[in-house]
Amino acid sequence: MKNKSKGYKYPSVSLFTGAFGLDLGLEKAGFEIKACVEKDDNCVKTIVANRPSLKDKVINKDINKVSVSEILGISGLKRGEVFLVSGGPPCQPFSTVGRRESISSKEGSLFHRFLEIVWGIYPQCFIFENVKGILSAAIQHKPLNLRGKDGKCLTKREKLGSGWDFINKQFAKVLRQGKKGGYRLAVWELDAVDFGAAQKRKRVFIVGIRTKCQLSKPIGTYVNRPRSLKDVIGRLDGKYEGPGKDYFPYDKIRSKIFSENLVRAGENWTFLPINLQKKVMGKGWYATGGKVGFCRRLSWHKPSPTITTNPTGRATNLCHPEKPRPLNYVECALLQGFPKSWKFEGSLSQKYKQIGNAVPVQLGTAIGKSILKSLEV
Repeated sequence: MKNKSKGYKYPSVSLFTGAFGLDLGLEKAGFEIKACVEKDDNCVKTIVANRPSLKDKVINKDINKVSVSEILGISGLKRGEVFLVSGGPPCQPFSTVGRRESISSKEGSLFHRFLEIVWGIYPQCFIFENVKGILSAAIQHKPLNLRGKDGKCLTKREKLGSGWDFINKQFAKVLRQGKKGGYRLAVWELDAVDFGAAQKRKRVFIVGIRTKCQLSKPIGTYVNRPRSLKDVIGRLDGKYEGPGKDYFPYDKIRSKIFSENLVRAGENWTFLPINLQKKVMGKGWYATGGKVGFCRRLSWHKPSPTITTNPTGRATNLCHPEKPRPLNYVECALLQGFPKSWKFEGSLSQKYKQIGNAVPVQLGTAIGKSILKSLEV
């Protein structure tokens, strides 16, 4: 492709924008957001609070009720003139934590709408994002306790990965993969910690371009030297310590555990006496499988586990290394790559939700730069 002048910003359209995490990263890579589609009112307020210039560029609607012509009209561009379309439909249907309703649910089927909009806008390239669990998603999820020991009772629709196979086939079909005027597709599994985030967070990206160029997968520069929790949140100087304002206080039993240092930095429930383990974990104590998140206290010297929408969750606890409280919303935002100046609108729970659902800023930058490098622009 022909090189643009220095400082040129590549026009982009953002779908399922959320709190603007992916888009912040893309901005750093050299893209300019020309239009956003986001149905959550608080997310829209967050976008506008930080990017006032986008006030009239945000379409605050359910994406199923938004037309391609409306998006192009807001962006001021025509079909084929948008350089990039990016977005990640809700990840809950594919997450391994939850009901895994997959593509059979209303939210899980939103990838269809993403594809329709991409083909309608016909950008030079696109980025589709979701959780790692999408790779093993079935078309129709069957709970573990109903599968049997050998899994032979699963139908084709219930087999692990059948949903992912279906999604891939739909991408290839709608976007005319390998055909004239169609897109070349690549699937990348990336971990934010490898790209400078002090957080282990694996995400899957389907990236497409409509040229014969070969897409180059981003290579992290922090693979052997991950940033630690202290590198990112160790200098907040006692700010954002308001219970109910900046974080949700623990229940009495966990407050006691962390206040009395019964679990120290880098430890979890396994360091408690058995009677206390059973008391704080309830039925979870008898469950099989991974339980590392129960009563977990983070270490200053390691990256954080995946930031969720609720750091006080019983099985996904994220306690501060020194203080008897969970990570506050500002700390979570910093670990997601947001600048300290980024404002989040809404209640405390809504702030946590926006942050926990975001794509780490560093991943957006890495993918954006990789696309531009692949296209030699």
